[in-house]
Amino acid sequence: MSFDYVRKIVSGNKARFIDPENAVNLDLVYVTDRIIIMGYPAVGVAGLYRNRRRDVLKFINSRHGEKWWIWNLCPLYENAYSPESMHGRVSRYPFPDHHPPPLPLLPLAVREMTAWLEGDEERVAIIHCKAGKGRSGTLLCSYLLSLPSLPPPPQLDRSYTHKDLKRRLEEREKEKLESKTSSVDSEDREGWVYIGSGKEITGLQVTEDSTELGRAITPAQSERINVEPIARSTNSSTTTLSAPSITTSTEDAIQVQTDPPYPIDIGDEAEPGLEGQKDRKDGKLDEVFKLHSSRRMKPTSTGRGVSIPSQRRWCRYINLLFTNQAPPSYTSPKASRVRLVSITLLLTPPSGWQKPLASLVVGGTGGTGQGKAWASVARYDDEYVEELKMRGGTGQGVAGQISWGGVGGQGRFDTNKMFRSCGKMVAKDVDEEVLKNLPEGHENYVVHHLTPSNNSLILDRSREFRMKFHLASVPLGWAWLIPAFHLPEPPAKSSAEPPQMRTHTLRFPKSQIDFPLGPGQAIHQILVRLEEVPEDDKEETARLMSDEEEKREGVDERQREKVVEDGE
Repeated sequence: MSFDYVRKIVSGNKARFIDPENAVNLDLVYVTDRIIIMGYPAVGVAGLYRNRRRDVLKFINSRHGEKWWIWNLCPLYENAYSPESMHGRVSRYPFPDHHPPPLPLLPLAVREMTAWLEGDEERVAIIHCKAGKGRSGTLLCSYLLSLPSLPPPPQLDRSYTHKDLKRRLEEREKEKLESKTSSVDSEDREGWVYIGSGKEITGLQVTEDSTELGRAITPAQSERINVEPIARSTNSSTTTLSAPSITTSTEDAIQVQTDPPYPIDIGDEAEPGLEGQKDRKDGKLDEVFKLHSSRRMKPTSTGRGVSIPSQRRWCRYINLLFTNQAPPSYTSPKASRVRLVSITLLLTPPSGWQKPLASLVVGGTGGTGQGKAWASVARYDDEYVEELKMRGGTGQGVAGQISWGGVGGQGRFDTNKMFRSCGKMVAKDVDEEVLKNLPEGHENYVVHHLTPSNNSLILDRSREFRMKFHLASVPLGWAWLIPAFHLPEPPAKSSAEPPQMRTHTLRFPKSQIDFPLGPGQAIHQILVRLEEVPEDDKEETARLMSDEEEKREGVDERQREKVVEDGE
């Protein structure tokens, strides 16, 4: 049996690139003529079912010479190779499989991609994670969102696999044939063009001097405009990238945005432009997702390129950041905090044959198959996030300094798990106060109400955190968010009035939970209540737990989640 067949099975619904000239069949695709996404370049046993590293090198060297650079998103604990094995052309921006990154990582990676691609118009950028889908798609979409306009799908023949190229060539020949049959011999009437065919043909006389028509001569579409390469010192690995200067009038400079696109909804299923979806109003975000999916997935697949809800949420965040529309409470250096008050799970009760199975797997009294629910709350390593911020990751756009080679370094932050727990939510009785805040129809669901195990759990409003939901020992799924993007901005502080303790409820339907597999399919909706913490509140922000504390609390996650992403 051919190992290409095995590789095809492993790549699932993702498109592959077959190159007969180099005799390779790769989990790889050109999203644009200058951006490639691929699966992990493996050796040894993994090379039997993933891209073989030597095949990848043969492919990119034969097509692009030395004008390629790789962005590797895999942590060292997951998959590792030395940059030297890929000719030293590798930058590492690691974050875990099936999760979004710390948000400050994305502007840094986009900044380096921008510097590389603007340095030479023949250069290509290659992005990979393990499967070359979710994480790679998150970075790709972030880069595309940083551009003034969306580039088209590949235009060059080299960017298409041989089957697609054959189809393109056939379409071209068909267009040429149609053009010939509808044209009229115009040699006898120089200076005329004809529109239509047969009895419907119309002739128009064209003057030689376009200025007679009051228009300036338009450059040919093929004419190239020279762009100065980005200055790069040969003695340093740091490059400075300048944002384009924008000339504005005094009136423009003092304009205040009266209808900001935030707060945004948790999901992106509602129509663009509606309340909570204003960040999608111009259609660019949806077009970026569409371009990635159309190129990365097989034509017969209905799957989405970036299918994990939290990763799609991160693309919305980065879009606001790159368009200078991020919430002030995210970009401000001044700390702003929220208290995680409660998490309420509404689960569809098991029925029929599901009852004994749920009772066996999950437990619970009276054969209910519900057991006790709980949730862990986690965030990325604080030192890692601070390192990214120090490098300029919270900056807007792509201007600033970059360090070639990425942020992974020697593996200080990615040889072990990259995020850890900072709190635990445990079951509490559902009282009248809880019932009063539940949505209509909650009687049809089993309600689990969770509150902090240590009475209070305070989080940074501008930092990411993850909630992972469990029923007894069975995981139901998880969700990441950054509160600043989903909450109204804190009111201006007034010395005449006491600080307000506003509480907000965020609603997560099952479609916005990452990997609600198995028992997670019972999720109907999850309600998350957050309370604004006054500036003068002295209670400390929840700190990250040590390994011993995680074990004691029962939230140790050294075993990675064994899930299969759509398209893997």
